[in-house]
Amino acid sequence: MEFFADWHTHSKYSDGRGTIQENAEAAMARGLSELAITDHGPANIGTGVKSGATYFEIIDEVREVSAWYPGLTLKAGAEADITGSDGSIDIPPEVRDKLDILIVGLHPYVVPASLEAVWPVVGINRLAGISRGARERARVSNTKALKEAVYRYDVDFISHPDLKMPVDVSELSAACAACDTAIEINTGHHYDKEVLVREAVKTGVNFVVCSDAHFPASVGKLQEGAAVLKKFGVPGERVLNAV
Repeated sequence: MEFFADWHTHSKYSDGRGTIQENAEAAMARGLSELAITDHGPANIGTGVKSGATYFEIIDEVREVSAWYPGLTLKAGAEADITGSDGSIDIPPEVRDKLDILIVGLHPYVVPASLEAVWPVVGINRLAGISRGARERARVSNTKALKEAVYRYDVDFISHPDLKMPVDVSELSAACAACDTAIEINTGHHYDKEVLVREAVKTGVNFVVCSDAHFPASVGKLQEGAAVLKKFGVPGERVLNAV
C-alpha cells in the first residue's frame, strides 16, 4: 500500500515545531503529492491556535508556499476540538467554509462551549482513568458527541478515535460510514490500532492513515498504518489517501 498524502500535520501556528514550508519540504522528500496543515482549534488549552481568525493567516501562507512546490498539493485544514456533548466544535462557520479539510477529534484539555458542557466534555473523562464506571459513562458521552459532530458538520475524518478518551468504535464508525466521514489510523501516537481497525472495518467505513506530525521529520511516516490495515484485510479502495 502506497500513500500519496498526509492530511494531518501541525505547524508552529499551534503545537507543531516546524513551519508550513518545512512540512512541505518534508512531504516532498517523502514522495508525497498532497499535504494538509491542520493545526489545533483555539479551544485546545496550551496547544491550539490563538483564535479562529488565525486560520485565515494559515490559509494565506499555504497559498504562498504552494506556489514554491508545484509538485505538491498543499491544503489548509483544522483539527477541531469537541467542545460540547451536542457535537459543538471550536471552528467558527466563516472559517469552516474556507478550509480544505476538517478533522474533528477528542482532546483532554479543552475549553468547553458552555458550563453545561464541562462535565460531559472534561469532567467525566478526568474520572475515566480511575473508575471503570466512569470510563463506561465517558465512552457513551464521547461517542455521542463525535456522532453529533459528524451529523452536524461536513467532517472529512475523525482523528485518533479511542486515544486516551474512550469511544464505542463500532457505533462511531457506523455513523461515520453513513455520513461519508473516514476514521483515522494515527501513526503519531501509541495506542491499540488493531482493536480500532478490527471493529471499524466491519461497518464499511473508510480509513485515512496520517502522521499527526508535530515535527517535519515525522511528516509522511505512515507505514505502521499500512501494516495494521493489511493484517485485517482492508482493501486499498477503502483507504482514501492510498493507491
